[in-house]
Amino acid sequence: METNLAALAIGLLTGAVTGFGQETATVVVRLVRERLAATPQGQAALAGVEAAPGDADARREAERVLRSALGADPGFRQTLAARLNVSTTQTQMANVVMVNGTKMRGNQISLGPITVNKPNTSAGLLGLAATLVVVVALLVYGVVQLVGDSQGSSGGKGGQARALSAIEAERMLPGLSDLSGVWETEQPARLRENGTKCHNVLAEYESQERDGSGFSDLKVRYDTYACPDVAIAAQGLAEITQNATNPGGRRERPFSSRTLGDQSATSTYEVKDEEMADPTQIGSHLMWRARVGTVLIEMHYGPVRDGVGSEKQAEEMMRLMCDRARQAQDRG
Repeated sequence: METNLAALAIGLLTGAVTGFGQETATVVVRLVRERLAATPQGQAALAGVEAAPGDADARREAERVLRSALGADPGFRQTLAARLNVSTTQTQMANVVMVNGTKMRGNQISLGPITVNKPNTSAGLLGLAATLVVVVALLVYGVVQLVGDSQGSSGGKGGQARALSAIEAERMLPGLSDLSGVWETEQPARLRENGTKCHNVLAEYESQERDGSGFSDLKVRYDTYACPDVAIAAQGLAEITQNATNPGGRRERPFSSRTLGDQSATSTYEVKDEEMADPTQIGSHLMWRARVGTVLIEMHYGPVRDGVGSEKQAEEMMRLMCDRARQAQDRG
C-alpha cells in the first residue's frame, strides 16, 4: 500500500506524473516536501530528487524514505491519500482503463487522466518504467485498494497534522482584530472540561453592526477540539455531524457549501416566531463543522437576516478558523 502511494507522490514531486490538477499536485508536493524535510535522511533524499528529478536511484531513495514515513504515521498516510482525492480518481479511471489504448504524444505518455512526461536520459527512462508500473497498477486495481480507506477529504491548504497543547488550542481562537466587521466578545476563549482526550476551547462573539431598523443580534460561536491525532478528530467530526446538536435544538437540514479544511459539513436550521421562542434568535442559522488535521471545529452562525449577516460572511469566518487551526499546527 505505502509503496504505491509513495511512488505516486514522488512522481508528482519530480514532475514525472501529472494530470491530477494543479491544486492537488501543489498540496501533495507541499506535504511530501515538509515530511521529507523533517529528518536528516529525508532532507538528503529531497535534495537528491531536486538536484536530479530524472535520476532513478534518487527517486527510489525518496520513495523509500517516504514509504517509511507513511508506514509509521497512519494519519499522514490518510491525509496524503485524501489529497489525491482517491474516490474521484478511481471513478475517472474506471471509465478510461485501456492499456492497449495508451497514447504517446511528443514527450508525454497519457494513461487515462494521468500524464507521464517522457525523460530524455537513459536513467530517466528507467525511472519512467518504474513509474509506469505504479500508474498502470493504479489504473487496473483502483486507487482505493492500493492506498486504503481515508478518513479525510480534499480541501484546505495542506500542512502537518500534529496535536496542539492546551495553550496552543486557546491561542488558536481569533481575537476581535482578526474578525472582519465590528464585533464584541460575548464569551472570551476559554478551555472547558469535556471528558474527552481533546482540548475543548469555546469563544462567542456578537456583531455590533446594525440593520436598517437599528437592530442586530447576529452571533458567531466557535466550539473547537484540539485532539491527540487525526483519527480521533475524524471520529469526532463524524459524531457531531450525525448528532446535529445546535443551540436552538432544532432539526437541521443539509446546506450546500464549499469544503473547508480536510473535511467539512454544513447544515441550517430555522427558529420560528412560536411560543417560548427567543425573539432575538428568530431566523435562519448555520452550523458549520470541519476537521483541520487534528483540530475539530464547530461554528454556529446566526440568525441570518436581511441587512446584517450573510452566508458569504459565514463562510469567510469558518475559513478564518480553519486557517488559524492549520497555522497553529504548522508552527510546530
